Amino acid sequence: MATSPLHMLTTLAPAPDGFTRVHLSKRHLLSGPVVVLVPDLATLGAVVPDYAARMQGIALTLGPSMQLAQISPVLWHVQLDITQVAVAAALAPGWLAAIAIADLATQKLFAVDTKAERTERQLQLTRHDYNDLTKRLLAQVHDLTAAKNALGELNQHLESRVKERTADLAQANTSLSKTLDDLRTTQIELVRTAQLAGLGSLVAGIAHELNTPIGTALTAATALAHEAHTIQTQFASGQLGRKALDQFLQNSTDISDLLERNLTRAAERIGHFKQVAVDGGSEERHRFQLADVVSGTLSFLAPKLQGTPYHLTMELDHRIEMDSYPGAISQVLSDFVGNALLHAFAGRDTGAMRLRTALRDEATLELTFSDDGKGIAADQLPHIFEPFYTTKFGQGGSGLGLYIVYTQVRDLLGGRVEVSSLEGQGTHFCVTVPLVAPRQRLR
Repeated sequence: MATSPLHMLTTLAPAPDGFTRVHLSKRHLLSGPVVVLVPDLATLGAVVPDYAARMQGIALTLGPSMQLAQISPVLWHVQLDITQVAVAAALAPGWLAAIAIADLATQKLFAVDTKAERTERQLQLTRHDYNDLTKRLLAQVHDLTAAKNALGELNQHLESRVKERTADLAQANTSLSKTLDDLRTTQIELVRTAQLAGLGSLVAGIAHELNTPIGTALTAATALAHEAHTIQTQFASGQLGRKALDQFLQNSTDISDLLERNLTRAAERIGHFKQVAVDGGSEERHRFQLADVVSGTLSFLAPKLQGTPYHLTMELDHRIEMDSYPGAISQVLSDFVGNALLHAFAGRDTGAMRLRTALRDEATLELTFSDDGKGIAADQLPHIFEPFYTTKFGQGGSGLGLYIVYTQVRDLLGGRVEVSSLEGQGTHFCVTVPLVAPRQRLR
């Protein structure tokens, strides 16, 4: 999809490099994503009073230090010193790209809300039909007198089932609350590790993925509580019929299954998110045989490859011993394999990966990983180690995998990682690290 030219406007004179000095109008502020440098936000309000709700882009104002604030999902305010304007101009394309992703997520959420409104209207019609059915059942209440004794035992069982479902609902609500708490904690951890202004869009994307299962679980829990209250009311008034009882039991089973599936899905999303955000610097260093760490890691990854048409071959130097961080090396290998499965072989029936370890010299390890997949486009190659950069956002890609590889190799292992690729001819990664890791993190 083609993108519109980047608009960078200012009212300041002289205009900084990259900015065009204009007399601001509604056309400038509302015609699409824009980066505008003004003395203060009041300047924008004078042109478009409701700019906070209608404008898309980045509002830059001058101040003693850099500060970042979100005005809306598609509008951010950055306060910075005049000497930092050039840096903001360089970061502007990335900011606007993140805003575009947030705008798309907002549109999707609006579509979900619209669907929910239609569902609510359908539920209202169903309630109306249900009320009509209740009236007809009341007219036949005298026919139920003969079956009252037989229903006694069933009613007792029903009370037990209602208590069980109520307990399940309470547990589900507790689990939901814990899930939301875990999400908030994880978001805070992610903020601390963020390197680019794209952090806001990533957190919004993860929250959006969790919104569907959590929202569905809340709706199901509310429906189950309503069903339980209705059946208890009918039982207390002596108006409970077998058909209504059977329907309640079936609905309870269906709703419980729906709750379990959606809460499990939310837990998996959070578990994955916490895994990729973990700080590898917290592990211990010690001496180890590299081949043992590599073999153990790939044994752990074997289930991912089972049942797939993709295979991994290894050429390991079993003599290599290191004084370093085995957890960091394991993380690097896991991300290499996961990245190949997600990106390199997408849509392909076959695929081969190759891992090789060798000594570059007496003090340096050279680890190479290659695949014969789709390769990486030339315009994407310079960005693959950037945090939150992914071509699979919302499809299993978080943009953190290769960024974690880069930081683990550079900061913890004291080495470097290089990549080469041609589109359609696969990708080759080369990691070089010292056999003895630095005593302190480099960054």
